[in-house]
Amino acid sequence: MISQTTTDPAPAAQLCSLQRSVKLLVSALAVLLLTGGIRVSAKTTELTERQLQTKLADPASGLPALVALIEKSMIGGEMWPVEEMVDQQAILERATDGVQVPGANTMKNLFCDSTQQAWQQNGVTKDFAGTNFRFLRIRTFKNRSGLLFRSAGENHALNFFCFTLSEPTPKNYRITDIYTMGLNEFTSQTLHRTYIQLAASLLGEPGRALTQDNGAFVESLEQVAAMSQMLKAGQWREVLDAAAALPAAVQTDRSVLLIRLEAAENYSVTSRAAVLEDWLKAYPDEMELPLKLADHYLAQERWDDAERVVTRLVDLTGGDARLQLQLGNISYRRDREKRLMQAARN
Repeated sequence: MISQTTTDPAPAAQLCSLQRSVKLLVSALAVLLLTGGIRVSAKTTELTERQLQTKLADPASGLPALVALIEKSMIGGEMWPVEEMVDQQAILERATDGVQVPGANTMKNLFCDSTQQAWQQNGVTKDFAGTNFRFLRIRTFKNRSGLLFRSAGENHALNFFCFTLSEPTPKNYRITDIYTMGLNEFTSQTLHRTYIQLAASLLGEPGRALTQDNGAFVESLEQVAAMSQMLKAGQWREVLDAAAALPAAVQTDRSVLLIRLEAAENYSVTSRAAVLEDWLKAYPDEMELPLKLADHYLAQERWDDAERVVTRLVDLTGGDARLQLQLGNISYRRDREKRLMQAARN
């Protein structure tokens, strides 16, 4: 990280450019803000797995009631009772931690304001409001413990979310971050990547060195923002065409791949498969996108690959009936295929 003073005010021209960059970045990646996680900030103390287990076993702690409220609100599509519990400042502190540049205070304030405005319009928990949202157990991911929920949405779409908690005062619980198993990330991590790209856009060559693509994403920022708007408008083919026109390094950027994937899923099975294969080339660890890849393997009748991913998900969640059902389905379809092949040979 580059360490310089953060107290000098940005000149007016730089401030104007900064405001535009912030809006572009937040706009470009707004569809992905439920994906992130960075190191824990000392400013927010999160409850440990042992503390959570103790409180969950004690009705007087208020935690069982909190779990029931989250389930009821999400299932009913009433996200705002949960939104009020989200400690947005804690998430943003993690997202903006560790980067110091000239004018960093101004950059941080603009970034946080723009992100909070987006949250005010859409909410942090929008993606799983109205789903069958059920508490499973206390679970730890990336050394951070929280409440693990299973979300089952339309077309049996399955995902798992873990809410980390703080307790500033007795029975006053705050959600300090959200881990999304389908993306293997906390919300703060996606935001941190966005923040890094913003810093890189203001630092020239030194800033480019902070990014894995040496600043290629920043140079394509307007095109990525346009893709995001096309995605919101349901212009699936246009998104895929625009992605194909990006530099190769930007096409395989994690955020861009997720935009491409959402468009491809709505466009065609072939496009979806192509994007997922590009994902695996860029990110070989299947657990970076486990649920999508499990579906991909099933569609291609790659039974062993699908079984491997789902089995790892069972281990990570500590066990889940729907995942076990999926394993049974994989086993049945694989055995049926073997029987058909055997019958064809006889």
